[in-house]
Amino acid sequence: MRLKNKIALITGASRGIGKATALLFAKEGANIILDYFVSDYEPNALENVNEVLRELKKIGVEAIKVEADVSNELDVKKMINAAIKRFGRIDILINNAGIVYDVPLFKRRIEQWRRTLDVNLLGSFFVVNMLLNKC
Repeated sequence: MRLKNKIALITGASRGIGKATALLFAKEGANIILDYFVSDYEPNALENVNEVLRELKKIGVEAIKVEADVSNELDVKKMINAAIKRFGRIDILINNAGIVYDVPLFKRRIEQWRRTLDVNLLGSFFVVNMLLNKC
């Protein structure tokens, strides 16, 4: 139980690496904040995060889900505030949220490039910046 009583915020936690990280950290004793976002890119995010939440509760840790688009500063602020309100602090950040459009380079639309940059780059910056500055 190397992470007993630690509080971990995991962005993009509804599937893939985020889900796997949440489960691993929970098995090590961490309480978890699951960030997810329902969008055209991930329309099943709510169902997926609910399943992750059920799995975490079976492990026996405390966990909450918070819907937040990491590329939106207000969403990030609400996410961090909800986490602090529930747990009092955040000890660990896994900045996992990211997207990639499975489209050949020459067929990508500018909107897809912008969304990728907003989520993958700005999203990471917003979360770290707001955590360091306590929103």
